[in-house]
Amino acid sequence: MDIKANSLNYNFANDGSIDSAQVGLYGRDATSGNYINAQIKVEQADLAEGATFLTASMADMVAIAKKKLAADTALKDATVITPAQ
Repeated sequence: MDIKANSLNYNFANDGSIDSAQVGLYGRDATSGNYINAQIKVEQADLAEGATFLTASMADMVAIAKKKLAADTALKDATVITPAQ
């Protein structure tokens, strides 16, 4: 499934600085009809060393958000799926 960005919003701190960005991601598989719609928060710690939200490219932030989405949605070994009764 091809995941694309559909929004990018900066979140500002009280002092006016950018403290994070919210990246909207969307993807749909035409064959299966499965889709995903997510909002992923990119924080300063996620950016490359020395980068800021003003110097990081949109492509960098989208790539970070996609990696975070993959990590967040990966099936964990300890996950137990119980069938519905």
